[in-house]
Amino acid sequence: MDYGILARCTRTGRLGMATASVSLAIGRYCDGAVRPGLGATFTAGNGRPRNNRLALALLAQGWECEAVLDALASNDENHAWRQVAVLDREGCARVHTGDRLRAAGHRSGEGWATFGNGLHGETVLDAMAASFGASPEDDLDVRLLVALEAGHRSGGCAGRSGPLPARSAALVCWHLRDFNEIDLRVDLHDQAVGELRRLHDDTKPTIAYYDERGRNPRNAESPIAFAERLRQQQARERT
Repeated sequence: MDYGILARCTRTGRLGMATASVSLAIGRYCDGAVRPGLGATFTAGNGRPRNNRLALALLAQGWECEAVLDALASNDENHAWRQVAVLDREGCARVHTGDRLRAAGHRSGEGWATFGNGLHGETVLDAMAASFGASPEDDLDVRLLVALEAGHRSGGCAGRSGPLPARSAALVCWHLRDFNEIDLRVDLHDQAVGELRRLHDDTKPTIAYYDERGRNPRNAESPIAFAERLRQQQARERT
């Protein structure tokens, strides 16, 4: 029982995804799910991590999204119990929602797809899509997280007895480099989406610093000095 979004930024070409789940450690299923200049994919519902690498390998060979979904279906006798989203580097998005999943659905548009199963309602999908599209000038990681938060506020997942908590969440973004820019996950927390927001807000201001430190360690500012400078800057911004 989970929900999420795959997307591509039309301004930068960045690719990424965000997801939350009632289950533990949804982030482990994000392994190999996003690659720069190639695409993004995710198998939800009843996860199958090997699908990620197979889907991206087919995209790398020039397969179209529909053909990739067909190939995954033919290679999986339990395809009806899964939800699979595929997004290519051009922004084409396609989603399969298996008919054995409960309260499941998806939405897709140019450069994005939302999906979920065990949902409180389809308003969760619509809220994620609307929030993602509301601020196209923002960084992709910010838009993905805002979309996930909107899905959470709209009810997220629910069982027969009512709403269920999101206990794990993940956010992954890649740009043009051969390593990910952002890879955050919450494996077990009573408020996993809120905790993901906290991790993101703590991490994002440090990304450029640690990139530069890795390139030029000899002349790098110390982590302690950087942390203090960042603390003072944030204090000024709050006043």
